[in-house]
Amino acid sequence: MNQFSAVSPTPAFTPVNALQQHAEAMQCQPLGDLLRSEHGHGRARALQWTFGSMHVDASKQRLTPRTLELLSQWATSCHWEEKRQALFSGKPMNASEGRAALHMAARWPLETQAPAGMATAVAECQAQQRKLAGLVDKLHAGRWCGATGQPIADVLHIGVGGSDLGPKLINEALGDVPAYRRIRVHYVSTMDGAQLIPLMEELNPAATLVVLASKSFTTADTRFNVQTALAWLSEALEVEKSALYRSQLIGISAKPDKMREFGIPEAHQLTFLNTIGGRFSVWSAIGISVAMALGMPVFERLQAGAHAMDRHFMDAPFTDNLPALLGSIGAWNTQFLDISSHVVLPYDGRLKSFTPYVQQVEMESNGKSVSAAGQSVQHATSPIVWGDLGPNAQHAFYQLLHQGCHTVSADFIAVARHDVTASAGVTDALREQQALTLANCLAQSQLMALGDAAIPAGLRGKIPPGYRGNHPSTTIVLETLDAWSLGALMAMYEHKVFVQAVLWGLNPFDQPGVELGKKLATGLHQKFVDGPQEQGVDDTAQVCDPATGQLLEQILQWRNAGTS
Repeated sequence: MNQFSAVSPTPAFTPVNALQQHAEAMQCQPLGDLLRSEHGHGRARALQWTFGSMHVDASKQRLTPRTLELLSQWATSCHWEEKRQALFSGKPMNASEGRAALHMAARWPLETQAPAGMATAVAECQAQQRKLAGLVDKLHAGRWCGATGQPIADVLHIGVGGSDLGPKLINEALGDVPAYRRIRVHYVSTMDGAQLIPLMEELNPAATLVVLASKSFTTADTRFNVQTALAWLSEALEVEKSALYRSQLIGISAKPDKMREFGIPEAHQLTFLNTIGGRFSVWSAIGISVAMALGMPVFERLQAGAHAMDRHFMDAPFTDNLPALLGSIGAWNTQFLDISSHVVLPYDGRLKSFTPYVQQVEMESNGKSVSAAGQSVQHATSPIVWGDLGPNAQHAFYQLLHQGCHTVSADFIAVARHDVTASAGVTDALREQQALTLANCLAQSQLMALGDAAIPAGLRGKIPPGYRGNHPSTTIVLETLDAWSLGALMAMYEHKVFVQAVLWGLNPFDQPGVELGKKLATGLHQKFVDGPQEQGVDDTAQVCDPATGQLLEQILQWRNAGTS
């Protein structure tokens, strides 16, 4: 070669380049080979971690210890430790809104000193929790009476998104036995009134307390539901709405001025910080319905589990840090293995709302294609998160998972022990059911990993092949589903999302993508109320397209026919 020959420069080493090269090699190595190689047992031991009463097993992920080493280098190059420190120090992590992200302050224990940048927020959250506890005690003591003097027996919790999903999940998971519930709580979130209508027929209006939960206090879904609920109470009880505001309405918001304008007395207002995002707000006063339904000790134990995960996330090195590991493994699957679909499969009926909760936390946080610096992102970010209860999903979409054309990643979530107070015969029958549920969880994760190789020798030739396998999954096992473990589990997913945002350069604490659709709906709503405007009238709040115009015309025709 002469001195003028072209020489391709060696690309500079970066963790991302190294991960891309590593991913190319891993694409050629089936997950079954990793699991059943001569190093399989050692690999399995190296890819499992225990935190309190939670066990996490990532051995069915398509990775090796070398993958974790490269992921750690990537996280270090993204300054994840410094950004973690900044998060807990109250720095403005939500750059687009100029705010910190201090949902951890709402669950910080009274006896533990908070980081300097979080101390003021912690003090404010604890003051609101004391007020919350006073309202809950009044309710449980039977001293809270409605406008006509009847003690409150039911709570109507009206919210949407983070003001609904978190409290609803917790009440379902921990209040599965009627004896556990101190008072009945009913959740209303859909803007069409479909959830509210049957409750208005079922509940006693004289004994129903309305909880209006909205961070901004302007969300249309919540506002319309509250208007309808108050109209029902006012007409049924033949009292003015002002009397209801004093006796049968609680407001929870980050906007106390808007609650005052609405007419809610200060004694029935609970506030939370602007620095607490809606989808991270269940630990704040938004969680009052949890305390009302299950009692303050349960709510405090839930917060304690979440705080324990906060401390673990703050202090543990990457190699043992569960949120960092789950976040980086998820980013590995999405960005480097090109797996854009992630299914969450709880194998416990009490966790039926866990998947929708995770959907919001992950997709509303990191479902973005613009970085925190305002630049277009050149790689995949949040996967599409979906799923259902595992036993139900086996009869709904597991056919696609096992023999379809899509590769997915998965989280399997199981509960090892479900203690129930019952007769000996019923207890034995339930233990057998629970054993079958756990067996299905492990079997399905095994089949997703191994595919046809999971068919036992005795069944070969009797079961048609075609199981694709090679779907990576993590299995999370809780010893029991109690308040502490549920709090730790939810907080782990919150911090997982933060880690992924650091790796992808995103701001996980804003959600600009939800706003434009709401603004377009405002203009269309006016058309439904007033009818189509005359041609030529300027409508700056609406973009016209023939497809939407046709639908509007058809719907108006049917709506008008129903009122004629």
